[in-house]
Amino acid sequence: MNRPGIFRSLLCGLLLAGYAAMALPDTIRVQELARPLSLYNRATLTPAPLNADWLFVRTQPAQPLRTGLLTTGQQAYWLHVCLQNDSPTAQTVYLSSANNQVVSAFVETSARVDSLRFGTMIPAADWPTPENEHYAPLRLAPRQTCSLWIQIARARSVLDPITASPLPRPRLGVLLLNEQSYRQTILYERQQNAPELLYRSWIQGALLFFLLLVVLLYSYDRQRLYLFYGLYVLAGCLYSLLKTRSYTPLGHWFGQFPLVKAHLLDPIVWAGWGAYLYFLIELLDLNRIHPVVSSRMRWCARVAVVYSTLYAGLLILTNDEGLQQLGYWFNRGVFIGAHVWILGWVARAVPSILTRYVLIGNALLTGIGILASLRAGGIILRDTTMPGYVDNLLMLPLGILLEIIVFGIAMAHRIRLIDRERQASQTAYIEEIEQRTAYEKRLAEVEMLALRSQMNPHFLFNSLNTIEYFVLKGDEEKASRYLSNFSRLLRLILNHSNEDTVRLSEELTGLRLYLELEATRFGDEFQYSIETNTAIDQDEVLLPPLLLQPFVENAIWHGLRQSKRPDKRLWVRLLVQDAQTLRFEIEDNGIGRQRAADLKSRSASARKSYGMAITQQRIELFNRNYPSQLDVQLLDLEGNEQTGTLVRMTYRLALSLQKP
Repeated sequence: MNRPGIFRSLLCGLLLAGYAAMALPDTIRVQELARPLSLYNRATLTPAPLNADWLFVRTQPAQPLRTGLLTTGQQAYWLHVCLQNDSPTAQTVYLSSANNQVVSAFVETSARVDSLRFGTMIPAADWPTPENEHYAPLRLAPRQTCSLWIQIARARSVLDPITASPLPRPRLGVLLLNEQSYRQTILYERQQNAPELLYRSWIQGALLFFLLLVVLLYSYDRQRLYLFYGLYVLAGCLYSLLKTRSYTPLGHWFGQFPLVKAHLLDPIVWAGWGAYLYFLIELLDLNRIHPVVSSRMRWCARVAVVYSTLYAGLLILTNDEGLQQLGYWFNRGVFIGAHVWILGWVARAVPSILTRYVLIGNALLTGIGILASLRAGGIILRDTTMPGYVDNLLMLPLGILLEIIVFGIAMAHRIRLIDRERQASQTAYIEEIEQRTAYEKRLAEVEMLALRSQMNPHFLFNSLNTIEYFVLKGDEEKASRYLSNFSRLLRLILNHSNEDTVRLSEELTGLRLYLELEATRFGDEFQYSIETNTAIDQDEVLLPPLLLQPFVENAIWHGLRQSKRPDKRLWVRLLVQDAQTLRFEIEDNGIGRQRAADLKSRSASARKSYGMAITQQRIELFNRNYPSQLDVQLLDLEGNEQTGTLVRMTYRLALSLQKP
C-alpha cells in the first residue's frame, strides 16, 4: 500500500472516532409513539460517577446507546434524547423503565428544566403515576421540542456498600409511549395478572385467617406451641404480602417502604425458620423425649433469628445487592443443608404419628417451591395456560399455606392426643380416689364395729352390777324382772351387732327396755317419759345402733344416781326441727355436769364414762361415711333452784321428712 492510501485510512479512522465521541441524540416525534419505542440506537449514553449531576454530564462526551452494553452499579448512566411534539395539541408521553432502582428524568426546554424520579427504590408517595413505580409522564406543549436527560442508577444508602459488586446493574432498556399505548399496556398487564392476583389474594386471605385463629387460640390458652405456630404463620403472611403487586392497595402501601420490601424477604425466611424449629420442638415434645437434640435445635433457631435481624439491618442500611446475592446463595446452601438434616433426623429418631404431618408439610412446601421456580424460569408451562388459570397457583406462598394447614391439622391431632391422655389420667385418678374412699369407708366400718364391740362389754358390765346388787339385797322379784328385760335387750343388741344402721323404732324399743331396767334399779323414785312427734316415720329414719342409750345411761349414772331428790325424772323427746332435721333431747333433773365432775374428782373409785367417749367416736365416723349428719350439744340447766343436764342432738337427714 502506498503512503497516500495509508494517510487516507488514518484520516477516516480519526474522523469516525471523533464522530463516535461527538455522538448526537436523535429527535423522536410524538407521532412515532403509536407503539412503545425503545431508545436503543436513538439516544446517546454517558457513563458518569454516581454523584455527578446533570450540568456535569452535559459537558462529557457521549456515545450511541447500543444493546449488549455491560453496566455496573458503581456508576450512573445518562441517556440523552430529544422529544418533539409535532401535534397542534398538548401531549403526554410516558417514560418506562422496568426494575431499575432510581430513574431520574430531566426535561430541558428553552424556558426551564423539569425533573421527576421513579423506580423500585422510590417511595409510593413520590411515584409520578398512581399505577406503579415503572412509569413517568412527560407533558409537552403543542409543537414543543425539549431535550430529555435520563439518569439510571442504584439508590443511595445510609452506609456505603460492603462489597464492590457491580450489582444491581442498571438496565438501559428505556421505552417511550404515548398516552394510548400507556393505557393499553397498563390494561394488558392487569388483565394478564388478574388470575395470579386473584389466587394470591385467596392465599393471603387464608394465611391471615390462620394468623387470626392462632392469635385467638394463644390469647385463650397461652401455650408455647400456639406462640411459635403463630410466629411461623406471621412469617408466611409477611412473605406473601411483600410479593403483592404494587398497583394493588396493599402493594401500594408496602411501596412506601421500598428498601424493606426489596431486602426483607430472605430475613423473613430465616426468622420463620427459627419459629419453625421452636414449633417442631413443641409439637413433637422434643424437650422430653430428646432433650439434647432439642437444645441444639433451639440454638439453631436463635442463630437463625439473630442472623435474620443482622442481615436485614445490613441490607437496609447499605442497599448492597452484592451482599444480598452472596447471602442468597449462602442462605440456600446452609438453610437447605440444615433443614434436610433436621427432617432426616426427625423421620428416623421420632417415632410419632405427628412426624408424618411434619414430613407431609415439608414435602408440599418443597414440591410447590420447585414447581414455582421452574415455572418462573420458563422451564415448565412456558406460554401455556391451564384451565381456570390454575398455573398461576404455582407460587411459593401456596406451598407455605399448604404446609401451615398440615401443621394446623398436626396441632389438632396433638391436642386430641393430649386430651386423651388427660382423660385417661383423670379416669385413673378417679378410680384411685374411689378405691381409696372405699378402703377408708371399709376401714371406718370396721372401726365402728370395733367400737360397738367395746360398748357391748361396757353395757354388760353395768347390767351385771345391777343384777348383783338385787341378788345381794335379796330382792329376787326385781332381780328376776330385771334379768328378763336384760335378756330381751341383750337379744336385741346381738341382732343389731352386725348392722351399720337400725330403724328409729328399733332404737326406741331398745331404749325402753334399758329404761325399764334402770327403773327397776331405782324403784319408784325414778320416772321417765319418751315423747315422739307423730310426723316422724320411725321405720324410715335410720340411726347408728345404740345411739341414744349411752346418753341416757350417762344421765342416770352421773346425774340422777348422785341426786338426793325424791323425784328423779328423765325425759326423752323426738322432735321435728324442719323438713330435713330431727332433734333428739335427753333431759334429766340430776345434779348437773359440774357437780358430777366435782364428785368424781373427790371419789377414789371414780368411773370413767367409756360409753360416752365411744359414742362420740362413733358419731364422728358416721358423719364421715354417711350423707346424714349428727351433731351433739350438752347444756347445763340451772336456775330457779333447778339443776340438770340437757343433751340436744340434731340429726340432719339426706332425704326430706315430708311425704309426697
